[in-house]
Amino acid sequence: MEDRIMNILEEGKKLWNRMKENRPLVHHITNFVAMPEQAHATLAIGASPVMALYPEESGDMCSIADALLINIGIPSNEFLSAMKKAMHTANSKNIPILLDPVGYGATPFRNYVVDTLLKEYRVTVIKGNSGEIMALAGNSGMVRGVDAVGDTTLELKDIVKSLADRFNSTVIATGEEDFISNGKEVISIRGGSRMLRNITGSGCIAGSIISAVLGTKGDPLVASIAGLIAFKLSAKRAEEKSNGPGSFRMHLFDELSLIKGEDIMEEGELKVWT
Repeated sequence: MEDRIMNILEEGKKLWNRMKENRPLVHHITNFVAMPEQAHATLAIGASPVMALYPEESGDMCSIADALLINIGIPSNEFLSAMKKAMHTANSKNIPILLDPVGYGATPFRNYVVDTLLKEYRVTVIKGNSGEIMALAGNSGMVRGVDAVGDTTLELKDIVKSLADRFNSTVIATGEEDFISNGKEVISIRGGSRMLRNITGSGCIAGSIISAVLGTKGDPLVASIAGLIAFKLSAKRAEEKSNGPGSFRMHLFDELSLIKGEDIMEEGELKVWT
């Protein structure tokens, strides 16, 4: 297990440094609440954000991107059309896609949008909080609005592995301990900060960071882990300098800009599940 952890961390270090060097362009179709936060975070880590939200140009914009992030925060028929055009382009050009099923399980229309996209397109990474991922697996009553509620002690490691196999994707369930699976193995990551609960869009920010690392075209499992470690480390360091949510948000962007591949290698808290 230790050898596998060291292998993941070493590869994660390389992908992070490659991302910093290459400055991948991440096309976001996301929600208006978190949009500026995601743009700030993407820039802070050294990547480039673009946000073409409407169907008239979403496919064309995706054609020049290195990664595509689809966030279901504000679903509408127009946004669904834009998402479909961008995802069609991404699939045709082998551009990695991260799907964030925000609030899945909260409303029938939100569920319809996510289910439609997962049925029609190949998705590289599915990232949600524990409630969203449980709802996607068929466990009802786990989401209120866009927040996870209820019993989160269920076997998330089994759920992410099952969903990863079902959708042929890497699946992430975020929380105090994140669980990630590619359908073959399950990795968990500890760390972070409870103060993330007190700022808007923290999960959306994590999606942007992971998408930037996916833009290196490395192993999606390792890219996801590298992005999550960077996010958790930055949050932990930001909390140490903060007096409340306002200063925490400011320090979070500062710390994201300072993360190096060596930090991921040296400070990632991973566990391999069998």
